[in-house]
Amino acid sequence: MANEMTSHGFDDFLNDLEKKITVNNRRKINKAGADVYEKSMQRFLDEHRRSVVYLNGQQHLADTLTHEIQNNGAYEIGFSRKGKKAYIARLLNDGWDVKNRYGGPWSHAQPEEWHDFISKLGNENDERMGKAMADKARTIFRPGGEG
Repeated sequence: MANEMTSHGFDDFLNDLEKKITVNNRRKINKAGADVYEKSMQRFLDEHRRSVVYLNGQQHLADTLTHEIQNNGAYEIGFSRKGKKAYIARLLNDGWDVKNRYGGPWSHAQPEEWHDFISKLGNENDERMGKAMADKARTIFRPGGEG
């Protein structure tokens, strides 16, 4: 059963085990899957890094990648507020509408390799994230395990 689970299926599985699992265990399990996604995202951003010298303490998008653990055990990966680069990730992911000052035809611009990169990385790593989460759950719930 664990091999068939994806990250979404694993969340459903965890909801069924809500009485047996603590928030601390949920954090550990979700972190295992989030680590896979975060490493993949960091690798993707580093591949697209340019050799630009940033002024006034500005950072590259890859340097602002961060994570946060919620009170319910959810693990969120995003871009830091301090880095002020989340809007760039949104523009690259969703594209933008090009406008000219004459009100002419507007086109939608979007770099092909960046198109929907956030969910593409999730889909590419879905099986690996599910496996990492299932392995962590096994270590927690086995007799004499962490949990």
